[in-house]
Amino acid sequence: MSFDTRSFRQALGCFPTGVTVVTVGTAERPKGMTVNSFASVSLDPPQILWCMDCRSSHYHTFTKAQNFTVSVLGSAHRTVSDRLAKPGEHNLEGLALSKTQNGVPGLADALAVLECRLQAVHEGGDHAIIVGRVENFHYSKTGAPLVFYRGRYGALAEDG
Repeated sequence: MSFDTRSFRQALGCFPTGVTVVTVGTAERPKGMTVNSFASVSLDPPQILWCMDCRSSHYHTFTKAQNFTVSVLGSAHRTVSDRLAKPGEHNLEGLALSKTQNGVPGLADALAVLECRLQAVHEGGDHAIIVGRVENFHYSKTGAPLVFYRGRYGALAEDG
């Protein structure tokens, strides 16, 4: 029996995920990419993970960065997500950025920004699993998240 990769992808799409942008580089030359394979790992120590396709032309840029930020996108960030999900330069030109203590900017209007130090990169089939230790963070107490479900964007209602 052959494994139907397309159907498998559709089955995974039944699980709604949040959408983030991972940023590396300096305040002067940051790069960013859309990531929906993001999860918390541990509260003590504070750790998160995200995954990246090993075939990406930016693979070494992101997996070798000692510091990175994760910006959790809100429902108004669909165009930002689309822009940074496509192959290309992945520069953040024209986007409002916030300064961070680790020197890697986050998105200024993100629901949350997590400043991380690289802990490990693990092989995970055709993806790398990047684990980061959260060293600083800030978040908004309001706003609805951007979500991805069955190949489409959506949003959850914000608590009133």
